[in-house]
Amino acid sequence: MSMSLRTADEATVRMLDGVVIFWVTLWLLVGAWSGITMWQVSAVGDTISNSGRALESAGEALTTVGQLPVVGASADQLGSDVTAASADITGRGQVIKSRLRQLSLLLGLSIVLIPTTPVAGLYLPLRMARRREKKQLRDVLRSFGRDAGLDRQLAEQALRTLPYLTVREISEDAWADVAMGDTRALADIELRRLGLRPDGLE
Repeated sequence: MSMSLRTADEATVRMLDGVVIFWVTLWLLVGAWSGITMWQVSAVGDTISNSGRALESAGEALTTVGQLPVVGASADQLGSDVTAASADITGRGQVIKSRLRQLSLLLGLSIVLIPTTPVAGLYLPLRMARRREKKQLRDVLRSFGRDAGLDRQLAEQALRTLPYLTVREISEDAWADVAMGDTRALADIELRRLGLRPDGLE
């Protein structure tokens, strides 16, 4: 990938930029949607806690009724058992809510990072290296202009990166032309491939 990005023309690099941006954006949206959905599911914890509080009210009512002489102690004991169980249910509901919310964050981050980190980790350094190289070349052209040495380097780079048929259209023996110092045409093509005009401007 390093060599292909280094030798790709500007149109190809922009297409790759678009593909990478699309890929990262896609998984950002999927991760955010999954995390939000799981966060909404965590509301089941509140439902469980509300059920526990409703049982607590019922248990307190049974305890009150059990204190009446006519009803007896069995209702009072049942009310105490229901109240104790309701407290456990209420607490567990909040634990479930908390854990589901933690899971929603981990799920969202995992969905975003797992497919995008390898792509971004490989592509971005190569892309930045190409951008630095292009900036350095543009600075050289603006500061010192075109000279024989730079044109020769650009021409030789063009011979290594351009398809044979493209080179053939320029010269039947391009390597011989470069050896004799005829480098201008190939150097211009290489600059255009990098997205620069012959004067070094974009």
